[in-house]
Amino acid sequence: MNRTFAATDMNNNMGQLTVTEGTDSIVRLALLGPDGPSGTFTDRLGPIQW
Repeated sequence: MNRTFAATDMNNNMGQLTVTEGTDSIVRLALLGPDGPSGTFTDRLGPIQW
C-alpha cells in the first residue's frame, strides 16, 4: 500500500496529496451515522493497523 500525506506549510509542502485529498477520510468519518465504526485509525485508503 502507498500511504501518503498532504502537502502543507507544516511539512514544507513535501506531501504527495493536496489538502483536499488529505481531508477525504476526515470528512467521510465525520459524516458517518451513530452506528458507524469507531475506535480505528483511518486514512483515505481505509483502516490502518496500530
